[in-house]
This record gives sequence, C-alpha cells and structure tokens, in this order.
Amino acid sequence: MRTCLALIAVAFTAACQRTPEQQQADTLRSDARERGAAIENDAEMQANRLQQQANNLEAGAKQAGGYTGQRLQVRADALSKEAKIIRKQADRKAEALKETADAKIKTSESR
Repeated sequence: MRTCLALIAVAFTAACQRTPEQQQADTLRSDARERGAAIENDAEMQANRLQQQANNLEAGAKQAGGYTGQRLQVRADALSKEAKIIRKQADRKAEALKETADAKIKTSESR
C-alpha cells in the first residue's frame, strides 16, 4: 500500500513539474502581460489628463456661451476623442504584445 502511494506521489510530482520550454513559455506570456499592462496604465494616465482638460473646457464653454463657448466645446470634444483613441491604441498594442508572445511560443513548440 505504501509503495503504491509512493509511486503515485512520484508520478504526480513528475507530472506537475514544468519543462524548461514550458517555463520559458510562461515567462514570455508573463512578460507580455506585464508590458501590456504598463502600456495600458500609461495610456490611461495620459487619457485621464486629456479628459480632465476636456471637462474643464466644457465647463468654460458653458460659462462663456456664444462663439467663444462653441470654440471651447469643439476643443473639448477633440480632447475627449483623442483620449478615446489613446486608450484604444494602448489596448491594441497590449494585445499585439500578447499575440507576439503566443506566436513565439507556438514557433518554439513546433521545432
């Protein structure tokens, strides 16, 4: 009975150990996720600053009224759109990093 349990434990331990290739794949994925998160965080901070500027301009536009208010509103709209684009671009960059890591892993696995 003890021999059987010992064999099962050894087999289970061997099955759970990661090969160097698997460890390298895990490292590539982890690095890609971390770099993607850093890109997204930087973009979020930049987009938040632009959005705050847009909010300030909108408030000024409401107070100013007339043509001055319209010009301020146009600037506010442009800053809001730019913030959205920055976020979208960061999402795409982060996704590209992850896809590149997956492609490298698949290439190394096929060798």
